[in-house]
Amino acid sequence: MTDAQSSAEGTSQTHSSRRRFLAASTAGVAAIMAAPAVATASRTSNETIIGEGEYKYRVNHAFAQLPDKYTWQTTHNVALDKAGNLYVIHEGRRDQKDHPSIFVFDSAGKFIRAFGCQFQGGGHGIEVREEGGQEFLYVAA
Repeated sequence: MTDAQSSAEGTSQTHSSRRRFLAASTAGVAAIMAAPAVATASRTSNETIIGEGEYKYRVNHAFAQLPDKYTWQTTHNVALDKAGNLYVIHEGRRDQKDHPSIFVFDSAGKFIRAFGCQFQGGGHGIEVREEGGQEFLYVAA
């Protein structure tokens, strides 16, 4: 191979590398420029869908409504029992010992009950487990 051939081949590879770099950069900039439009669309839409493929879910912010005497606090975990009831545990604040840490809702989001004042300020994990044909609620504080 002559010096001229080697130089021409090197120049061709350099141009090819630059083209790949420019194409990738342009695609990246286009994605960044489009991102705010995508985020805005999901915030202004009446319906929010998350996930992909078989695992798509409709977000319903009004699903579980608490009675006025309770407030949502830092929520850490949820669990479902066999009847489809949803148990929500939140950390809460230690100074609100009379405020239950566990809220229970039916499958339609209707409030059923609240309990677990002893976990206020420390409720972190919750799980429903079946053992010997009975369901048990495990709570990690």
